[in-house]
Amino acid sequence: MLYKHLFFFFMLSHFAMAQDVALDKEVQRIEHLAEYNHYDKAEKKADSLLLLFGKQYKDTKYLEYKLRLWLLKGRMYDIKEENNKALEVLLKAVDEAESNKFYKIACHTNIILALIYEKAETPKLAKQYLDAADRIRKEHNIEELYSTILVRRSLYQRWYTKNIDSAMYYTQKALRYAKKYNNEYDIIEASVMIGIYEYKRKNYLESVKHLPTAAHYYLKTNNYNDGALMYNNISEVYTTADYLKEALLYSDSAYAISPKTSLLYQQMIVKQRHKVYEALNNIDSAYIYLKKDYHLREKLTKEEEAATLKKITEQYSNDKKEATIESKNQQMIFIVSLLGIIAIASVLLFLQNRKINSRNRIINKQLAELSKTLEQKQMLLSELQHRVKNNLQHVISILEIQKESVDFNNIDELIRGNQNRIHSMALIHKKLNVSDNVNDVDLKRYITELSELVKESYDNHKKKISLNIKCDVDTISIEKALPLGLIITELVSNSMKHAFKKQGTGIITIEITQNEAGTILYYADNGIGFDFNKVIEKGLGQEIIKGLIDQLSGNVATKIENGFELTVYFK
Repeated sequence: MLYKHLFFFFMLSHFAMAQDVALDKEVQRIEHLAEYNHYDKAEKKADSLLLLFGKQYKDTKYLEYKLRLWLLKGRMYDIKEENNKALEVLLKAVDEAESNKFYKIACHTNIILALIYEKAETPKLAKQYLDAADRIRKEHNIEELYSTILVRRSLYQRWYTKNIDSAMYYTQKALRYAKKYNNEYDIIEASVMIGIYEYKRKNYLESVKHLPTAAHYYLKTNNYNDGALMYNNISEVYTTADYLKEALLYSDSAYAISPKTSLLYQQMIVKQRHKVYEALNNIDSAYIYLKKDYHLREKLTKEEEAATLKKITEQYSNDKKEATIESKNQQMIFIVSLLGIIAIASVLLFLQNRKINSRNRIINKQLAELSKTLEQKQMLLSELQHRVKNNLQHVISILEIQKESVDFNNIDELIRGNQNRIHSMALIHKKLNVSDNVNDVDLKRYITELSELVKESYDNHKKKISLNIKCDVDTISIEKALPLGLIITELVSNSMKHAFKKQGTGIITIEITQNEAGTILYYADNGIGFDFNKVIEKGLGQEIIKGLIDQLSGNVATKIENGFELTVYFK
């Protein structure tokens, strides 16, 4: 009987071991596909396996496979320039990897995050994640990734400190460690970078020594764009050094590969061939490639304009569909339509400017600048779209309150009130648009401009109403700034409409302070006073203010002595 139990246990253990080996091999196959640029196949297989982990393989021992696949998906998203998706999966992976002691994966993930932020031109975050990767490497002796960290250090020095000597130091060190641990990709990266640095130092013949190895690697991994580009770059270096025979040889290699590359790379290759033949005084061939360069530029411009227009059109259609679903009444539809008109106008202006620029003789430089701008703004765009969606929901909520008891005999007042509320939201985005921070608002400037805007909207020029504003809080999150701004909008509106009917002068006081308990909004006017516990406007006024105070999780206190006083406490 004992032997039967032992045999059964042995069979179970053997089955589990075989299962683990099969999973490890499958993950390796997916990683291999990505290495050779078969991204669609790799992503499809990775998604299928991740789904399987969620349904059948829920044991924590399979977490390493899951983390490897997350890292792989993050790298693929980065290559495809889908930065938001890359950050989402990588930030999730890096925390879980380190907390579960998968330090090599955590180190590698931090390196990829540093790369993404480097390309997005956010050097502080790039350095932060690179330092985190180096810390994990040192603490857990992960020396096989040191060459990758050194490559990123080198590029950081090149782009953000402009110190070529320091960049060369890190690159040469990276090459030594890459060769020591047979890290082929880092050998290539370091070789290319040394070639670039030597070129900048005008050591042309030394520069080209390091570049052919990179070209062979790119072609081996089916990366035809970079392979052809590397041959083209070698040709350019030889042209600069006046080694025209060698320049033509490498230009021939690039041109032979060019049918497998994108239009942009094809255009760069024929442009270089024109330069080589011109330098060789072969006028006929130079003219042929000059014409090809011109036609490819035209084709590239049209293709890019079509792609840009399609992308913008799709985005607009999606936004319009979403807004229509969310709409509850005619006023909301009007607002969304107005936003749509503004978007279309912006698109038309952009396309017009783009069309003019595309005719410029330095089109390559302009295309590069456009790509750089898109990369810088891509992450901010997602955040700003989220803010706009939330603000539209605020408008919907206010209109929902209003529509239940709207008085069409006072339609001008209703429109003015809604205008002021929308202005308070628009003013936030105006502040964010000129700031690198999409989360925090300069509170004093915001409430000062907002209060003045609301006061001026009532056009009481015969009366002298002054604003006394004090703010001890520098910045506040947009989540709190929006309801706070709407509260101030309602209070100033009520004061301008009701408080000073029987007097020619008045003072409105707004103070925002902080203490250990939280933030305090103090509002007062020296008008006739009103009872905050009574509804000022049917469906609005007090009801909206109380709803916004609840949104801040705040408490309120009021006084009716020599005017009106209201104090809101919130954290």
